[in-house]
Amino acid sequence: MLLTLLLGLAFLGADLEMLDSFNIAAPVWLPICALYLGGKIWAAARARRWANLIAPAALSLGYAALALLLFRPLWDGASAPARRGEPFRVISFNLYKDNPEAHAAARWIAGQAPDFVILVEASKRAAKVADLLEADYPHRYDCQGNGDCSTMILSRTPALSVEHHARGDTENRRALSAMTVRFRRGGRALDITAVHLKRPWPFARQSFDFAQLSALVGRRDGHHIVAGDFNNVPWTFAMNRMAYDLDVRLASGGMRSWPSPNGPVLPLDNIYVGSCVASPEVERGPSLGSDHYPLVMDARLVDCDD
Repeated sequence: MLLTLLLGLAFLGADLEMLDSFNIAAPVWLPICALYLGGKIWAAARARRWANLIAPAALSLGYAALALLLFRPLWDGASAPARRGEPFRVISFNLYKDNPEAHAAARWIAGQAPDFVILVEASKRAAKVADLLEADYPHRYDCQGNGDCSTMILSRTPALSVEHHARGDTENRRALSAMTVRFRRGGRALDITAVHLKRPWPFARQSFDFAQLSALVGRRDGHHIVAGDFNNVPWTFAMNRMAYDLDVRLASGGMRSWPSPNGPVLPLDNIYVGSCVASPEVERGPSLGSDHYPLVMDARLVDCDD
C-alpha cells in the first residue's frame, strides 16, 4: 500500500510542484523500492505463489515507467561527433554573492579562455570577478539591463541583441532572473540564455519561473544554449517540461555541482543545448569560494542540416 501511494505521489509531481520536489531524491528511493519489489517477486517465485507475483510485478512496471520518464534526459542528450562547425567554450558559474576568492575565480576563468561566461549571483564581492575579467571580456550584459542584476553574460565580442527576462528581485528570491543574448559565431547566430531560478522548496514557487521562462524565451532555432543555476535537478518533471518547451537537450548529464567544497551531491547547475549545438563536452571546474562548482562546456556550432 505504501509503495503504491509513493508511486502515485511521484507521478502527481507532473502537475504538483511540491510533489515534484520529492522526485529530486528519486536516485535514493527508487533503487530502494526496486530492491524491495525484487525481493517480493523472488520470494513469491521461489515459493511458487504465482498470485503473489501480480502486485509487485505491476508496481515494478510502474516504477520502471517512472524511472524512464524522469531519467531519460541523462542519457538522451549526447549528439554525434561533429567534424565541422565553429568550436566555442562556455563557462557557467554560480559565484556565490559573498565569494571570498573572487581573484582566484577570475584567474581560473581567464585561464580557461572561454568565449562566453555565464555568471550567477555576481553581486556584492562576487561582482569583482566580472570587473577583473573586463580586459578580456569587455561586453557585459545583465538580466535587467541596468547593471544591477546578479545574472549576467560576459563576452569577448558584442551582442547582436539582448533580451532582459528579469522581473523584479535581482537576488532571485521573488522573481525570475534570466536573459537571452544573441551573438555572431562563425557566421551563425547563437542565442545564450542565462538562468537562475528560485528554490522549489518549501513553498513550491518555482513553477512561476518555469512558466515565465517558457513564455519569454520559447522555442528557437537549434543554435541555442540554456545554462545556469536551476536550483533543480534534470530528472524532475518540471525540468523535463522546460527542456521540451525550449526545445533543448541536456548536455551536462547528471554532473553534480552542489555543494562545494565538501563533495557535490546534486546537479543543480545544468547546461542545455539546441539541436545545432554539436559534440558538447562538459567538465566540472574546481572549488573557487562558492557553494557551487563551475561547469565548462566545449561544443561546435553547426548548420542544422549537417
